[in-house]
Amino acid sequence: MNLDIETRGWISGTVNSVFEKQIVLETVNWILETDDQVESQEDLALGYFMGSLMNIAGNVASRRKLEEKSEKQFKKGLEKIYGKEGATKELREYHAILEEARAKGGGQIESELTEEETEDIRNMLIPMIQRFREKIRKELAMRSI
Repeated sequence: MNLDIETRGWISGTVNSVFEKQIVLETVNWILETDDQVESQEDLALGYFMGSLMNIAGNVASRRKLEEKSEKQFKKGLEKIYGKEGATKELREYHAILEEARAKGGGQIESELTEEETEDIRNMLIPMIQRFREKIRKELAMRSI
């Protein structure tokens, strides 16, 4: 199944935002300082960046699918309460309220991690670097078979 145009738009917007805001070399340099087995900074940066974007895009697409399924369940619940025509009217009013809130600047809530929180996450991930390196090597070995 292909992604719908709206989901593709969300992913594209997210990817563009990450592209503009992400400081790739900061993370790459952190990994280079932490792991002395990295051979190519460029390959590391590209792999990190593309992997991050794939993860983000997957999360956006999954969230959209969940929203669509939730919307269907919500509509079914409204149909049980108001009947088919009443549910359509209630849903239309609900969407109008959401659109009005978005137009006024409401909608997404953004938050940023503090430097300490970012450092905590990095410290949690450091022990995982060798495990992931071994996993990558195993996957590469399996591809060559």
